[in-house]
Amino acid sequence: MESWIGQYCIYVTDLERAVAFYELLGLECTSRTEIPNVAEAIVENSNKGAKLQLAQKLDSDEPIRMGNAFWKLYVATNDIEKMYSDAIGSGSKSVTAPARGDRWPMTIGFIEDPDGYMVELTQRHPWKDGDDTTYSWLNQYCVYVSDLERTIAFYETLGLSCTSRTEIPNVAEAILENPAQGGKIQLAQKLDSSEPIDMGTAMWKLYVNTDDCTALHDKAVAAGYTSVVAPMSPERWPVTISFVADPDGYQVELVERHGQPA
Repeated sequence: MESWIGQYCIYVTDLERAVAFYELLGLECTSRTEIPNVAEAIVENSNKGAKLQLAQKLDSDEPIRMGNAFWKLYVATNDIEKMYSDAIGSGSKSVTAPARGDRWPMTIGFIEDPDGYMVELTQRHPWKDGDDTTYSWLNQYCVYVSDLERTIAFYETLGLSCTSRTEIPNVAEAILENPAQGGKIQLAQKLDSSEPIDMGTAMWKLYVNTDDCTALHDKAVAAGYTSVVAPMSPERWPVTISFVADPDGYQVELVERHGQPA
């Protein structure tokens, strides 16, 4: 049984505006769909990195309430100055201008997307990350958790590997992924706070793709994790899906595709 991270899904108030923002950063809208009361789009570099699913509730015009769950989304690039300049020139809010860090061989900058999601722009030095023609791609997605070790154990139960750990002031972090394919999720625990995780209205779900949805769902439940939706096969798509909740309540959709690429 194999698993890997599919897309990350967040709510936005204006789908077209959000798609245009991520296209400005060099990503491509590769898929659109509608389900009852929700319009969705996926943005990505289809040749590299992760996927981001944007979802607009069509029956609500309330602003996004961030809560304290989402931290940041990484967009990697080989030309951070252009990316930052284009974003700010188009009206995006600057949080921190690009600067070379001391601890890691990187230049980073921060901007906000139209709904206030924090986007960290990253460029590695002194090498190009990938070939010279690769401009941008989605890297990891970072969320806060209340207990880092407990959450690592959850994602390891789902078949992902903890490939990196680090600490910055007052925060312990870990990255979970399948190194062979898919995206990455970065977990961050605030060491100076014990407040519970509040999803707000920003977070929807994280997809974990698998070649056996039922077996993976059963494995998670047997390990003591909460089943939200038992494995089922929707009529509209050739997939088997289920939902489980991680220890902080993040919704994880397990997806097994039938007869089509993941």
